Amino acid sequence: MPLKERLTNDDRDELSEGVDDLDAAYIQMLKDQGIDADLVKQFRDLSLETKD
Repeated sequence: MPLKERLTNDDRDELSEGVDDLDAAYIQMLKDQGIDADLVKQFRDLSLETKD
């Protein structure tokens, strides 16, 4: 599995909007593995906070 996947804005959902491509790929992997949605949202929020 590649470390980084290129995603277009069309492929992004509400959880992966605004994060960089690597974090978006990681979010997708977490969702595919069945990780709780609240934990995925926490990761997204942390990713967006550290982006600035």
